[in-house]
Amino acid sequence: MKKFTLIIISLFIFACQSSFDVNTTIKNASGKTYLMQAPYKDTPITIIIESGKISGFAGVNRYFGTIEVTGNNIKISNIGRTKMAGQDKLMKIEEDYIKSLQASNKITLKGKELRIGNMKFSEK
Repeated sequence: MKKFTLIIISLFIFACQSSFDVNTTIKNASGKTYLMQAPYKDTPITIIIESGKISGFAGVNRYFGTIEVTGNNIKISNIGRTKMAGQDKLMKIEEDYIKSLQASNKITLKGKELRIGNMKFSEK
């Protein structure tokens, strides 16, 4: 019974720590501009996280939305954009980027490298 109790307590502490880490990551990334390094390194995509909101440049248009912490995950939603038209290739990259943001639920920050889902950014 003691082992079971110890395991439950450990899982609870781990769950709380993970949520704390996500909040700390967002706090530490807040107010900085990050430039995408992968998968669209040659497109000047940026992201800024600040006060529960995200914004940046998606390749053709500026975008904005919300970022929430749910447990040890994030949820990016309510994304809006300006309505500029651009080259088909850039419009496709922008659309893929926005979809990837909305599908992402993980965020990490190591030094100047920010990762959201499978996307990698570096501090500008």
